[in-house]
Amino acid sequence: MKYAIEIGETEKHRLEYHFNQLLGTLLIKVNEKPIRKSVRLLNEPVLEVHDFVVGDQEKSSVRIEKERKALVGCTNRLYVNNRLVRVFNGL
Repeated sequence: MKYAIEIGETEKHRLEYHFNQLLGTLLIKVNEKPIRKSVRLLNEPVLEVHDFVVGDQEKSSVRIEKERKALVGCTNRLYVNNRLVRVFNGL
């Protein structure tokens, strides 16, 4: 699963999310800079939450919840300032 979205009203930031369930790799980037990177081969949790703050003058609190489906795939919920912005479903 991969997606990109812009965050912020006056101070724009590009959030990129890349997750490969087969290889177990996760990469989250803000403005082309990696902020979260992990490799997990076994025992992927059912729910994984990533919290971080984006911005200098206009701070935005970002939370990404990745929920694993039963066999393959996952659902991602993207929250900005505790408001649900988008829901991504994929393999």
